[in-house]
Amino acid sequence: MEFEEYVDLVEDNLCALGNVQTKSINYGVQFVVSGIGKKVTLNVYNGKKGISLVWGGGDSDLQAQAIEAVRKIRLKEDNVMSAGAASETKEAKVKTTAVRRFDVQAAAADGVHLSASQPRMLLAQETGFPGVWMGSDESGKGDYFGPLVVAAVCLDVKGGDALLAAGVKDCKSLSDEKILALSAVIEKTALATSVLIMKPHIYNMRYEQVQQKGGNLNTLLALGHIAALKQAWQKYPDCHWAIVDQFAKNESIPDGVHAFAPQMQVWQRPRAEEDIAVAAASVLARGAFLQTIRMLAHEAEIGRIPKGGGEAATNAARRLAQKKGTEALRQYVKLHFANTQKL
Repeated sequence: MEFEEYVDLVEDNLCALGNVQTKSINYGVQFVVSGIGKKVTLNVYNGKKGISLVWGGGDSDLQAQAIEAVRKIRLKEDNVMSAGAASETKEAKVKTTAVRRFDVQAAAADGVHLSASQPRMLLAQETGFPGVWMGSDESGKGDYFGPLVVAAVCLDVKGGDALLAAGVKDCKSLSDEKILALSAVIEKTALATSVLIMKPHIYNMRYEQVQQKGGNLNTLLALGHIAALKQAWQKYPDCHWAIVDQFAKNESIPDGVHAFAPQMQVWQRPRAEEDIAVAAASVLARGAFLQTIRMLAHEAEIGRIPKGGGEAATNAARRLAQKKGTEALRQYVKLHFANTQKL
């Protein structure tokens, strides 16, 4: 489990205890948990020896609850060190204790999805495979903050082999830093790419338009995939095969693609990210999402913006509304999420 993922889990667990504020510090992230008349701080550092935790705020029931909440994250010995808090014995105000490192099997047993599949050229097994194809994928549809991004990547067999050798795979299996590094490799290797970023204020407007016509999120996603595939195809019109993850059973994507490329054969498959072109598209989409949400965090001035749609995201939106007013939410979040009603 990478540092960013660990930080997200810590924030989610702490949010159950009260108001949580975050900010970036040197080599890590600081959490401030506020309860009734009490405050606890936790600095999470990412160093050469792994992740370390430094607690502050003095002995209190809130601190004990926070320590226990963080310890619920399944870890193995000697990866995360905790210091600066009274431990279980409460015999010292500062004590260093070992916490266990993430156990992959235990995480899977708890319902955490950890993809171990390696991508390949899924369409190569199809009769008449031309050796050139494209894939598309999206990022941000489950994140309350930030944009919806759809990307498409066109490859030939040589480019596909090169990306496989470079370690490209479904972005959910990669760290944020690796995603950003591989994005540059994909751009240089692919025959064509396209990345469409729908920032929150545009997303909210488009979602409302789609909803007024009886559509939903899948409608908006389909339109995004069609547009991304079209842009990539316009850069390399000799491509006549495409593969898209099947997020809904409908013909809108093939019909939309055939409107600009009548000869295009379009496959919709579950787990299409097992194809290297789709996996590459997922990396480009996530890379653009990460860059955009970091920019939004800088503009919002509320500290670190959490990913996902959990309680941490709701708390961050609450801080944003308190600082800039509720109207500002439209510029940063996807308003139709249930998080908005919680505010």
